[in-house]
Formats: sequence, C-alpha cells, structure tokens
Amino acid sequence: MELFQGLHVFPWLNPTVNNCNTYLLNGSVRVLIDPGHKHLSGHVKDELQKLNLSPRDINTILITHGHPDHMEGIELFQDSKICMHREEYNFIREVAPHYGGIFEGTGFEPHILLQEGTLKIGEFELMIIHTPGHSPGSICIYWPEKKTLVSGDLVFAGGVGRTDLPGGNSDELKRSIRKVMDLDMEYLLPGHGEFLNGSSAIKENFQEIESFYFPLL
Repeated sequence: MELFQGLHVFPWLNPTVNNCNTYLLNGSVRVLIDPGHKHLSGHVKDELQKLNLSPRDINTILITHGHPDHMEGIELFQDSKICMHREEYNFIREVAPHYGGIFEGTGFEPHILLQEGTLKIGEFELMIIHTPGHSPGSICIYWPEKKTLVSGDLVFAGGVGRTDLPGGNSDELKRSIRKVMDLDMEYLLPGHGEFLNGSSAIKENFQEIESFYFPLL
C-alpha cells in the first residue's frame, strides 16, 4: 500500500509467522528497508510486482538491525547496495556467530557501514539514529521532510523491543526510546505490527510506553 507519495508499506499480516514489515522509498532511486526472512521473501517480491518492480530495481537496502527476520531476504537483491550500522555488523560477525551464517557464502557483505548522521540517497535525505538496546547496532531511520520514523524493533504500537536476545540491553533500550520520542512525527512505522498515523496518537503511544514499560526496563 502507498502510505503517501514516495513511501510504500509492505505489512506482514500473518501473526502466526515471524517476519517483519518492509518499507519502500520509491523515487528516482528505490530504497528498501528490512526485506525480512529469506524463506518469506516472496511476500516482498509480490508487493514489488504490484508496482511493476523487481528486485533488480532496488538500488539500496537499509537494515534496521541484523536479526534474521529483518535481513535474511537480502539474498533476493543481488544488485542492491546493502547498508547497516557498523556496530551491528561487528556484533553479527564477532559477538553473535550464530547470526553470521547469513553472510557466509552469499556474497552479501554490507557495501556501506552506517553511522549516526544524515544519509542522502537520491532525493531522499534521511537521518540515521543509532538506537541500541534490542541489539547493539540497531538504528531508526527518520525522514524529516515527511515527519516519518521507521523504528525497527525499538518501539511498536503499544510495545517495545525485547532485550533478552544476545546483545540486548534494557538500559540502552530506554535511552534509545528517549532519544527518538520527541522527534516531530506524523508517522511511526515499526518493524512489526500496525503503524501509527498522527502526532497525537504517536505522542500518546510514547506516553503509554514511558508509564508502563520504563519501570520494567
């Protein structure tokens, strides 16, 4: 579905299968965020076909974090530049070798190692925000022009990312949520579940997270 001009949402609607929401920035260049599991990548391919696009039309893949349900599907995109945060790459390769198999033998080593700051791809000027907690190199992607935050697994509608996986840290998650919660947002696009539309709804969601989850983190 086209959320607004230049942004398409490929929501994962099957609650019985773990996979993530995928987002497409569609302009003179095409940027795909989080292609999901490899064995479920037909979902993304089907959504692209509805737009008369194929994996070859995707210029850049942005990975919010290195868990398999967000990034295994990079194997579908052999002509795309793969980007992830430097800390997440180090985590995958050195700290969590059971995730390292995603890279081995695929030829899909990241082309660009991100750091916090502005990232310009074609006409899209994005802010990369380092938000550890769910994993050490997790990022959120903020599009200031559209007041849109792709939050990965940092926050959801009514929830926060888990911290019991390797590299998770509840204190860092809390600091990361505080880092993004006051951004000017009209759209909050999480890695799983429903997206939020409207600044009031987003502020209310962060208030609920702060009151309910922060004492637990």
